[in-house]
Amino acid sequence: MGKKKRKRRCSEECLWKTVRQMQENQKKTRNRSCVELRKFSLIIDNVVVLKDVDLSFEAGQLTVIYGPRGAGKSALLRSLLRLNREIYENVDWSGELLINEKPIQAYDKKLLRQMVSYVEPSFVEAMDELTFADFIKITLSDSEASLEDFASELDRLGILKFLKRELKTPIKQFYTMEKIMLLLFAAIVRKSSVVVLDCILDHLDDDTLVPVLKELLNIKQDRIVVLSTRQKLRFLPIADQFVMMKSGRIEYRGAAREFVLER
Repeated sequence: MGKKKRKRRCSEECLWKTVRQMQENQKKTRNRSCVELRKFSLIIDNVVVLKDVDLSFEAGQLTVIYGPRGAGKSALLRSLLRLNREIYENVDWSGELLINEKPIQAYDKKLLRQMVSYVEPSFVEAMDELTFADFIKITLSDSEASLEDFASELDRLGILKFLKRELKTPIKQFYTMEKIMLLLFAAIVRKSSVVVLDCILDHLDDDTLVPVLKELLNIKQDRIVVLSTRQKLRFLPIADQFVMMKSGRIEYRGAAREFVLER
């Protein structure tokens, strides 16, 4: 075979290899979870809580939503799993809310609650009524796996060392950080593609916050992670996307670095 033919064949093979790689990358991108809000407005009991919110979250991204009390953070995050309707009598909304390009209202409630793990402070308080055995039973209720299958995960999260009474250990003996780790464990077991922590990390001091943040950075690799806070600067270093809200509107959305430079 002549040099020109060999060179042309090599070029064609390289081209097709590049095309196949691009197609594979596009396939992976399509399979990655995404959440989109387009001109999303929310009215609760005749009060406009959210107004024309345009926002998106992607797997591999950790988003920090900052705002003072009443900014609309919780109302926005509860919307991701249609939770506002279970709290308030009169809830109306307009615009679009999509998960993986599918309208949220098209999802079955049980599937939606599996896809989106939502945690807020009252959940941690409610855990005090359970033993570790109760929690595991609830967590594995829809799984064919057993506790033994997740022993290494529990050990990695530092949970096993707190089981002083083994399965009978009351969860009220756990500190807040360990309870949050348990809830993250539940999200991992349920294979949730979206993990939402609603102002719950504001209650941790710096030392106990570190292991939780490390785990969030770990699980965000193939999940959407969103945390809300009333502390503007505390979570900026880990934010891939920073969102500032006030009075139901988004005042800033973008990179944390740009937010700092603009201020």
